[in-house]
Amino acid sequence: MTFKIRIATRRSRLALRQVEIVKSYLGQEVQTETVEVITSADKILNKSLSDLGGKGLFIKELENYILNDEADIAVHSMKDMETEVALETKIVAVLPRGDRGDVLLSKYNSLDDLPDQALIGTSSVRRAAFIKSYRQDLNIKLLRGNVETRIQKLHEGIYDGIILAKAGLDRLNIFEGNVIPKEIIPPASAQGVIAIQSTENKKSQYEKELNDYLSNINDMNTYYETLAERSFLSELDGSCRSPISSSAYIIDNDYLSLYGAVANLDGTRVIKSEIKGRKEDAVLLGQELGKEIMIKSNGETIYK
Repeated sequence: MTFKIRIATRRSRLALRQVEIVKSYLGQEVQTETVEVITSADKILNKSLSDLGGKGLFIKELENYILNDEADIAVHSMKDMETEVALETKIVAVLPRGDRGDVLLSKYNSLDDLPDQALIGTSSVRRAAFIKSYRQDLNIKLLRGNVETRIQKLHEGIYDGIILAKAGLDRLNIFEGNVIPKEIIPPASAQGVIAIQSTENKKSQYEKELNDYLSNINDMNTYYETLAERSFLSELDGSCRSPISSSAYIIDNDYLSLYGAVANLDGTRVIKSEIKGRKEDAVLLGQELGKEIMIKSNGETIYK
């Protein structure tokens, strides 16, 4: 069957680049149309995403496009997605994962090299909390906008350093900065993953065939990793507004190792643990690790 797929996406250069990556996985028989969306969160840059309701704002408006039949699929950075997607939609495929690390862009080579009281720009409460856990003296200031805007503010001297995701920089062919060890800033759930979201409410033959087609490009290792990571996040009732890290790795094809960490907002307390098991039990492993973290925290929700 020949498909013409309408793809909803944010208008940023990174989001559009991720659409191009998705297109590269589609066959030549597929025609595409890119539906560019400027979301409310893209328009309001002087407030943190936490104040606006979280990164889920980016996602919800794209979800509305596919639910209202203004697009067939939406393409997301999966780390921006809440653990519960909109009703009558599903994540139909994830692509092979990019780098899950974070990068320090600065004239200084590492967090250790930054001067006392240095000013760091980020919009992520996870990055802020784990940075403070490593170095309490550093000052964190809100930094939002697209990748190019953030880098420009660094070059203007507004910040001593900024933190960005390496996967995004790689996709934009920006090779600046130094990777921060994951032991210092552990990655967000599904960091480095591009997700394709589709509907399952139309009950049409086209929707069924489209979903079947897209499921063929689903990367199974990334699929199981993100199942475990998002299950852990869900068990802790966390979101992309919470300083929570979860990172899974496939071992020997059949097994999965899941690492989880939570911090309070000022970085003065961090709790972490790890679990291993069969990859088919990814959701269960995430739930079990979440329960273990809660036991270690004496039942307190330390990250709120």
